[in-house]
Amino acid sequence: MRRDLYGGRAAEQRREHERAWGSRRPRDKGNPQANAMLSGQRWIITSRSASCRWTIAMVSSASRRLASRRLSGRGALRLPDAGTDVARPRHTEVAVDARKLRKTSEGGNAIEFYQRCTKCEAIESAHRMIAACPDCAAPLEFVFEGTYSGAPSDRDDLWKNFDLLPLEDSRNIVALGAGGSPILELPELGDALGGADLFLKLDSDKNPTGTFKDREASVILSRCKELGLDGLVFYSTANTGRAYTHYAAELGLTSYFFMPKQCEYKNTGFQKGPRNHLILVDSHYPNIGPYAKRFAKENGLHAIAPLHERTESYATLAYEQFQEMPDCDFFVQTIASGMGPIGFLRGHRNLIKFGLEERRDVPRIVCVQSEQTNSMYVAYRAGKTEMTPDDLPSEFPDDLFEPTLNSTNPVHNYPALCASLRESDGIITDVGRAAVGQESGRFLKALAKRGIRFLVDQEQSTLIGFAGLVRLAAEGSIGRGDRVLLLATGRGGTESSEIVPADLTIDPSTADPVEVKRRLDVLTNE
Repeated sequence: MRRDLYGGRAAEQRREHERAWGSRRPRDKGNPQANAMLSGQRWIITSRSASCRWTIAMVSSASRRLASRRLSGRGALRLPDAGTDVARPRHTEVAVDARKLRKTSEGGNAIEFYQRCTKCEAIESAHRMIAACPDCAAPLEFVFEGTYSGAPSDRDDLWKNFDLLPLEDSRNIVALGAGGSPILELPELGDALGGADLFLKLDSDKNPTGTFKDREASVILSRCKELGLDGLVFYSTANTGRAYTHYAAELGLTSYFFMPKQCEYKNTGFQKGPRNHLILVDSHYPNIGPYAKRFAKENGLHAIAPLHERTESYATLAYEQFQEMPDCDFFVQTIASGMGPIGFLRGHRNLIKFGLEERRDVPRIVCVQSEQTNSMYVAYRAGKTEMTPDDLPSEFPDDLFEPTLNSTNPVHNYPALCASLRESDGIITDVGRAAVGQESGRFLKALAKRGIRFLVDQEQSTLIGFAGLVRLAAEGSIGRGDRVLLLATGRGGTESSEIVPADLTIDPSTADPVEVKRRLDVLTNE
């Protein structure tokens, strides 16, 4: 019995197709959904027996290459090129592309989503969390297709835009209130910005661990729940790891968070269960990522999460800005490696794709870096489209002004950030410690009048963003009449001075990953 290219039997394949799309034949004018599904596909013809009863299967270009290797011997025909007319055979079976996940919302939207290689365009199932294309090792992206009205649900968090997020089943959502943050106008700060109108999106005040990274944690840990992933390994300077740990604890998952010992003071205001391990690394940050990945590999664990998975969470910033403040000229964020702005532009691309927005209405992206960790600013000003490890500082002072903004991800993320800045006619700048100190007083005073407090002893990234705006106003890049939305990246929320204790402190140059895990397992079982 012939097996189809996706591993199921032909009869099973036909039943799946009929359940999903009806029993009509392909190219049936009465079945637009089936026709839409067939668009962009290629046909493969194979002989199923000596009597030459032909069958047809539909595959993408990636599966076509796989089929080419499998088809040989008697009955094999040359695969037709895309666009070639093929005579309809006597027996026709249409494969449902199991790599494309379909969800129907209560609002009547019908969305399919999948992963696609940005280079060779091979399609990968969204039922996998992988970092790169298996065929060519290029980055992946999520693709959303179908019908979408643009109307959010009545939720008050980021999942009100569930239809454009890479999750198949809403029962797997782990929200904890992340996203859906209010936008606050601060008219008294206009004079500092050349007459521009400043608005603040208060992720710092609404999200459970007090930073915008809770958006990412909500999406990634919901994905882990849906995919059945456990034993999660991640690293960060503080905020991403705090958020991931908080959500992993909520799900009862085992996690391993590696962070610089220098940032231990930031470990407040999040939950950590007995299976959530916090490992301080006594080394410079560039040494932490490679060790964490090695730890995951040698212990058979899951290193999370790929860039394209993470940036989808920040597309929600675009959806919320479009829904709450459509008349916006500039979107501003303090960055370490630029995932927020990359995701922000991805969200607007989706809005344009579904006919909800014109390209001219997309806000210009403004990125602000700390002068001590400004490698992306330096690269962009130099006209570079890529970065190498040589573009990163070889040493950092022990008293970094804001260590949260120290990252090795710029090398990997910079091409996407550069493209986002160019596509949006964006701007990138940097500011030093003195400028932040000079401008932060009036900013914090404006917030205090409204009962909003930032934990500046924990993080100063939003203050860096405001100081960057003041610099751009002085340079004439923004001015009177401009509507500017600044993301309050962190740190707000409930004040807590109690440091969550670490499980171990290691030196990555000498610590054996297997032995480290054994020691952590002992702690779990105590």
